[in-house]
Amino acid sequence: MKNIKNRWALCSLIVLGSFGTGIAKPQPNIVVVLADDVGPGDIGFYHRERTGEKERIPTPNIDRLISEGMRFDDAHSAAPLCAPSRFGMLTGSYSYRNYQPYGVWGTWNETGVDPKFTTSARIAKAAGYATAFFGKSGMGGDFKVVDADTQFPWAERYKKYDLADRTNGPNQWGFDYSFELPAGIQNMPFAFYENGRWMPLKPDSTWKLIGPKQNAYAASRKHNDLTQIGDSNWDPTLAGPMLAGKAQAYIQRQTAASPDQPFFVYYCTQAAHIPHTPPAELDGVKIAGTTPGPHGDMIKELDVQVGMLIKSLKKAGIYDNTLFIFTSDNGGLAADPAAEALGHDPTNGWNGLKGAVREGGHRIPFVAVWPGVIEPGSQSNETITALDVVATIAAVAGQEISREQVMDSVNLMPLLTQEKGAKGHAVLVHYSQSGSAALRQDEWKLHVHGKNLKNLTPKHLYNLKTNPIEDEAKDLLSNPEYAERAQRMLKTLQRSIKEPTATQAFLPAP
Repeated sequence: MKNIKNRWALCSLIVLGSFGTGIAKPQPNIVVVLADDVGPGDIGFYHRERTGEKERIPTPNIDRLISEGMRFDDAHSAAPLCAPSRFGMLTGSYSYRNYQPYGVWGTWNETGVDPKFTTSARIAKAAGYATAFFGKSGMGGDFKVVDADTQFPWAERYKKYDLADRTNGPNQWGFDYSFELPAGIQNMPFAFYENGRWMPLKPDSTWKLIGPKQNAYAASRKHNDLTQIGDSNWDPTLAGPMLAGKAQAYIQRQTAASPDQPFFVYYCTQAAHIPHTPPAELDGVKIAGTTPGPHGDMIKELDVQVGMLIKSLKKAGIYDNTLFIFTSDNGGLAADPAAEALGHDPTNGWNGLKGAVREGGHRIPFVAVWPGVIEPGSQSNETITALDVVATIAAVAGQEISREQVMDSVNLMPLLTQEKGAKGHAVLVHYSQSGSAALRQDEWKLHVHGKNLKNLTPKHLYNLKTNPIEDEAKDLLSNPEYAERAQRMLKTLQRSIKEPTATQAFLPAP
């Protein structure tokens, strides 16, 4: 497909005229918040909608976003697990287009971004945006290689790296500024990096092995004996406050120094991944111990972080000209037992959790707010994916995108502005580390199995309208009436995997 120029470039009177303004605005700021392991049922709005009862874990700031913008109730992560999902969020392409289609990518893994793909940051930057990254990148990278005989004699694995110098991370992916946790709070190195340089937590900080008591895995759901390298003053309860504080400072600094330059902030919070380490309070709000368990406390912390970003945008007087998107990297975790007993369900009634190709593994909250452009309190049932953030940013920035680089992302602006006839994805692909994969097409979902997406064998066929929880007792695969449908869907899945831009054949033209 040829490069496309998006007709939703800002300064177009078509978009703004649909809301009766008739006045072109300057390019908007863009803020994308990516939660970590948060399902739709973790949001208070969805709990109330599903149960008719008050939520057990309050999320007033995210609820307010829902009331002020558009929510997508058939939204899916780019993958059901962290690293491949984050690759998709950044590049607009499924992770199976990459050299490593799935799995947990360690801190030293190749990211696969270059030379084949571009990023949302590079797209925005080409349009004159200032670009900034905050939080967990979680998709590999690298550090400076040094003399193996002199570095870290107490930790053989790290001898050849200068861990203070990150040589492949957000700053190499198109972000002018970064404040990064390379693997969040759950993996090495347990340290913060500002513009690729280690930011010691205290003047006496050194590198040392951080044990499970200090990294909080001792009381976590798993990995209770994890010991890995990090800042000697590592304290995971500082992560949220530091990320939110740095993002607020950036917004204030950027708007003061360059008031006419739009910015793109990609904010990847640590909440609510394990280990669950909520701070005592954040922004004057008590956090730790205020919900039925530490997982719930982290969701509350996430909501406060969102509120802090919104507060900074409003204080700077730019909230009304900001596209603000909130979503998650994959489906939710199991709830705290006490919260579950009270009816809290992170999946919002779907089957499966993070990592699964069942709906609960990749169903996510997805909310977009843009005052004056997106109708408050609007809702869409169109099928979308977090991959779509990339093409949408390109649209808002008025940039052309190459479909040889951005392979699977769809511009959401027609849906966000409720253009007549606007559609989401006709097909979605889901892939799990176990070899399980699935193709979603309208209400139909075909589960398959095969190593590395090869030699795929159909396993289940579900109709999500009549069987939304993917109950195997209602599996239609062995029903002769649906045999042809299953084979057609298998061929569609095989084509989308084999041909680098095949999903475009099933998508509406941007």
